[in-house]
Amino acid sequence: QIGGEHPKLYNSILHANEAAGDDMGAYLCFMAVRVLEMHRVLKDTGSIYLHCDPTASHYLKAMMDAIFGRKQFRNELVWDYRKVSNAAAKKFNRAHDIILFYAKSKSSTFNRQYESELSDRKQELVRVGYNTKNMGGERYLYIYDEDTVKEKERLGKINRQDFDHVRYVDVTKGNVLTDVFKVDHLNSQSKENVGYPTQKPLALYKRMIEASSNPGDMVLDPFAGCATTCVAAEQLDRKWIGIDINEEAKDVIRERLHREVNGSMAWNDIIRVLTAAPDRTDDGKFAAPELLLESPGPQEPKLSTAEAKARLLKMDDMVCLGCGWEPPYADYLQVDHKKPKDKKGREVITNFGLLCGPCNLKKGKKWSLRELQEQRIVEGRMNMKWYEEDGKWK
Repeated sequence: QIGGEHPKLYNSILHANEAAGDDMGAYLCFMAVRVLEMHRVLKDTGSIYLHCDPTASHYLKAMMDAIFGRKQFRNELVWDYRKVSNAAAKKFNRAHDIILFYAKSKSSTFNRQYESELSDRKQELVRVGYNTKNMGGERYLYIYDEDTVKEKERLGKINRQDFDHVRYVDVTKGNVLTDVFKVDHLNSQSKENVGYPTQKPLALYKRMIEASSNPGDMVLDPFAGCATTCVAAEQLDRKWIGIDINEEAKDVIRERLHREVNGSMAWNDIIRVLTAAPDRTDDGKFAAPELLLESPGPQEPKLSTAEAKARLLKMDDMVCLGCGWEPPYADYLQVDHKKPKDKKGREVITNFGLLCGPCNLKKGKKWSLRELQEQRIVEGRMNMKWYEEDGKWK
């Protein structure tokens, strides 16, 4: 399904599978279908933060580029958690994880964040209240604290009329945050710690939520765990949705919300534990058909090449799936395995297609059908009338 609808995503998973093994390919398939859905429900003003450790961060980066687009990549954030792992014999001690930050579009919300503590230089500027500079023969007065400057004017120590330009500068916010987030790892003595194995600090989540949303916006965490996102969003006056498949999460989430957010709120009423799929409200229409899985059903009988061709000619128009050519005779068409036998492609009708000789030769085992069609368009050899009327890739 991914290969048919999302060729770039498919290729990123395939390359990871070849480079790092089947377990990495399986993990990316698990993540891909979920991130596709996150991308679908995300508003144009929204952003996504994906936390990962160095084991898979570079493979996940390629996956995210394929889904969101490379131009929507914003930052590779480094979470410096200041907790050094146990000494290793032949490598540096690990003290950070990666967070991939992507936006849905150019109109995504972003609020610049500042360090809570002022640098020594900015503390000195606030204490003095002002600074002066000469640039291009003109004198500039930079005011950092209006009350301090007014007091010095009253004492006759400064006169703003002596300056060509007066600028008001707010330095009380601290330094602009960089892409390195220095947030301490939770330790066993932390008041936040609820004993959940993947729990992260509230300060880390608040920084991301404040940067990419405004009060009243909706925050979604489809891997809610112990409700850190939910608590952070509630404390920052955001709406939120948290989802987790772990049955034990419901008790942790209920207890934590009750303790850390507002004990008077009826958390039992808003936490729903589903044991079956919810009733459909979409008239049976699927929101994301590309994520549907075919029911295994009974095993299809194996077909010979001749049997497959006969069935395909009855099922479809006599047309090459690679270039859209409609030959005068069926003999011009050849049977192609969509997935080769050496890659576990089966001899069943769903794995067969019809190609003209040149397309079958060009496709071989190297290209997918989608890649062949794209190449034919580039070459000007695609029957665009057939392609446009169909409205989608065959």
